[in-house]
Amino acid sequence: MQYFRYFPQIEYDLDANGQTRTIVDTFRFAKIVNDYKDDITFYRFYDIQEGERPDHVSEKLYNTPNYYWTFFLCNPELKSLENDWPVEVNELEDKLKHKYPNKVLTINTNDFHSKFDVNEQINGLISGATATYIGKDSNKGFVTIKNVTGTFTNGEIIQGQTSGDTATIGTQVNEIQAPHHYEKDGFQVPRGTAGSSEVTNLQYEQGKNDAKKKIKVIRPELISDVAKQFRRIVRG
Repeated sequence: MQYFRYFPQIEYDLDANGQTRTIVDTFRFAKIVNDYKDDITFYRFYDIQEGERPDHVSEKLYNTPNYYWTFFLCNPELKSLENDWPVEVNELEDKLKHKYPNKVLTINTNDFHSKFDVNEQINGLISGATATYIGKDSNKGFVTIKNVTGTFTNGEIIQGQTSGDTATIGTQVNEIQAPHHYEKDGFQVPRGTAGSSEVTNLQYEQGKNDAKKKIKVIRPELISDVAKQFRRIVRG
């Protein structure tokens, strides 16, 4: 990109892992952004469309792909393209399959916080279904399982084959459909709170991705002046 030729290079621990890499010192541009961060005439908001990359948005707004880096500097929450730029629906679904690969058994009671041993086999006493128990969240009301054989019956008792512990389950669902948290009036609340609603892992992840779509951008009529200021600053 042509404007990167004005930047000096620095050694920077980009991944916060103690290993530095040589990168272009775009941080110098942050001075301009800070000078105007509270000036609403400097910015406008833009809603990223499905499939748009930063260079696409730059082309649309400024008739050149070369200002894509300004989006990351104007929006502190945008730290990397891989993690912080919104992804397409299909890509999000693929990511979530890897992030939430297991199944869960919902449990309506709160008395199983000390039950079951990790990696023990659990059996459904009615269905005969089996699975490997790998964890639980008693606050959200489920146990997480893998290696499922058969289908557990809603309302049946499960039993750990090592611990002997038992619990009555509600339903068997994919982990992506398990509760992430519960909300009431826009606030997270404990499970069982009167009037609360469940927010699944899928709904939570979709909401996070959607929230990334609205970003601040420098107004097109100002971008040339900002670029000139930028060149003066990086040249020192």
